[in-house]
Amino acid sequence: MTLASLQASFATNTFAPILLLKHLLPLLRKRPSTFVALSARVGSIGDNRLGGWYSYRASKAALNQLLHTASIELKRLNPASTVLAIHPGTTDTELSQPFQANVPEGQLFEPAFSADRIIEVVGAHGPADSGTFWAWDDKPIVW
Repeated sequence: MTLASLQASFATNTFAPILLLKHLLPLLRKRPSTFVALSARVGSIGDNRLGGWYSYRASKAALNQLLHTASIELKRLNPASTVLAIHPGTTDTELSQPFQANVPEGQLFEPAFSADRIIEVVGAHGPADSGTFWAWDDKPIVW
């Protein structure tokens, strides 16, 4: 772990989504709206059983905190708003390639499958679920 790796993880996984939310706020506060960010199960503090992955894990945990906080504040401006964190599952991408050998059979997903699951999960949740964290299989994840 280096300062550079921490900065890179936070720039991509934390700062980019929350700054996007900031710039979309004028639209999100005017009508029923949903903002979704890709998180990761490893960003759950309550579900951390393995340790490791410091910069990635911390950047996703920070994203989760920011999304949860933003959902509270956005709800005050627009009760019809929804803010969700989504874990897409382990997806067959360059990011996951070094770890794919440890992925259980049937748990490594093609990007198209992950995208379809995200759309289904997001479609199943509305304002009552704002500020929550969901897995690709529509199961809640603890913060």
